Amino acid sequence: MAAPSLPLAAPADPLYGAPVIGPGETSASIGDKLAGSVLAPAQRGWRVAAAGAGALILACAGLRWTLAPALLDGTGAGWWIGLSAGGLLISGLLLLAGVEWRGGISRLTQTAALLCAGLAALHPAAIRPIDSAGLLAASLGLWAVALLPDLAVLRDRLAGQPETLRTRLYRAAASGWRGSAMQWLVWERACRGLALVGIVVAVAVLTDHALAFSPSIDRHNTLRPVALLVEAVLSGAGLMAALAVALRRFQGLDGLITGRHLDILGRLILAFGLAALYCHVTDGVTALLYGDADERAALARRLLGDAAPAFWSLMIAGLLPTQLFWIGAVRRSAPALGLIGAVVAAGLRADRGAITQAEAGATGSGHVSALPDALLVPFFDGLAGAAAFLGPIGLFILGLLLILRLVPPVSIAEVRQLALARNAGAGPVHPEPMPASRAGLGAVFASEAGLAEAARGLSVLERPPRLDAFGPVPLPEAAAALHREERIVSRLALLGAGLGAGLFVTVQGAGAGLPAASEATASSWALLALPAASAAALGAAIGIGLALAFSLPVFTVRMGRPHFAPPPGLGECFVLTILPSAGSSDPAALIRRLRGLPESAGRPLAVYGPVASEPRR
Repeated sequence: MAAPSLPLAAPADPLYGAPVIGPGETSASIGDKLAGSVLAPAQRGWRVAAAGAGALILACAGLRWTLAPALLDGTGAGWWIGLSAGGLLISGLLLLAGVEWRGGISRLTQTAALLCAGLAALHPAAIRPIDSAGLLAASLGLWAVALLPDLAVLRDRLAGQPETLRTRLYRAAASGWRGSAMQWLVWERACRGLALVGIVVAVAVLTDHALAFSPSIDRHNTLRPVALLVEAVLSGAGLMAALAVALRRFQGLDGLITGRHLDILGRLILAFGLAALYCHVTDGVTALLYGDADERAALARRLLGDAAPAFWSLMIAGLLPTQLFWIGAVRRSAPALGLIGAVVAAGLRADRGAITQAEAGATGSGHVSALPDALLVPFFDGLAGAAAFLGPIGLFILGLLLILRLVPPVSIAEVRQLALARNAGAGPVHPEPMPASRAGLGAVFASEAGLAEAARGLSVLERPPRLDAFGPVPLPEAAAALHREERIVSRLALLGAGLGAGLFVTVQGAGAGLPAASEATASSWALLALPAASAAALGAAIGIGLALAFSLPVFTVRMGRPHFAPPPGLGECFVLTILPSAGSSDPAALIRRLRGLPESAGRPLAVYGPVASEPRR
């Protein structure tokens, strides 16, 4: 929905006790704060954290190289898969549901999902290659597309400064983004499409992961895929809570990541912690009351045998701490939320590691088992396991620090949209006088609603001019007033999904032969359908990327479409560009018509064009 011209500041919600955005946040302050966090020199705390993460990586790599072949092994693969899938599920569901407060944590969620997908792909034999490719494509696509408007903000902030590598990087990465109504329309559809792709591939990868390890656990255990899905969201929520608290504390983003965000994350962790507890308790009770001898033996092994350390680690660190969030004071305490979120996310690794070890066997390297003194074997096994756990965490932290030095930690476009809807006076201020344009007119408005009204007024002329709308946030009302429509995203997404799934099935059928219908089991068809869904997601992500690329000026200019964008100095304003067509009113008449509109019906703050004119006071 479009932001009203004079939005009212929303009162604190009694359910959560805090607003979703600081009452003093405006469109300008958000841009200054978030762009400044990237363009300003690195602070001492960032340099210390990056150096610490690098030292941790080198130490763990050296230890693992001494005791085992590599820094990464298969025991942690499932954990990183769960974290990535959980992040994609959280981000995708919030985006598709249109939850307005998501802007404070969406960038963190997408960045974490991308890094975790990359770390999962680095582990040996983590998942099928097509699953890994689908997970990477969905997380990278959603992260990159959602970032596009923010890259344009950084590009405009550096305009006029000496040419540097960073300037060229942002200019190339922004891909000609100008924030037109059509670009925003395609961008919104692309983000929603990639969110859906992320949800599909997350569910497919987690289910495929559960089925792949079902022979080592219990192929008839129908709760295992559900438990993995619930634990993925729980681990993702725990990681988000820890990162949000740290970012809020060290970058001073209390007005953008508010106490309400923390309270919601606490409730999310509590809800999925209960669901995960239900799955594990039900599994144990069912095996005890109705299971056969093998199932009861497996339960005894899990509670008291060699699998007990992993099980009780999961319970004590991964699931039971979530129940502390029944207490409102704990849930709304930033240090408690960050600490418990990190402990929960780390504790859930025990369940993933137990599944992988059950399938692959003991992960201790031959180098360790060859030690003559048997008393030293557990010690060195523990060192190797600690290195395999901490080393990838160091890679994750270093990657996150580097990314947050290049892009804003919070989505500028999304929190601006929230501020315009919630805070009075959050819109653009009166613009400074701009030089006259040679191509046409530019009318600056205080809100999207005023711009849309003016566009409707000019569209009813006998010979209407060519109009386009630009703004710092999505412009659905302006797009409707200008009769802009978008169909290419869904078409290319469906085409890419069909081609991806069809190619995968064809290659699988030609390479290994598909099971005959009379011989196929439900499991065998699932093991084919789930990676096919990942292939479809990969194709859909590529199709959505192509659709977005064709909407950018670098393509529209080459295709002969008219292009007239406002100057970079008006990038934070709502601007209606007007190109007089042959036989239409002269520019002076159009300016008079715009300035004659009532204030409630689209009168602009200022008009710039080939006719000398000063901004209206």
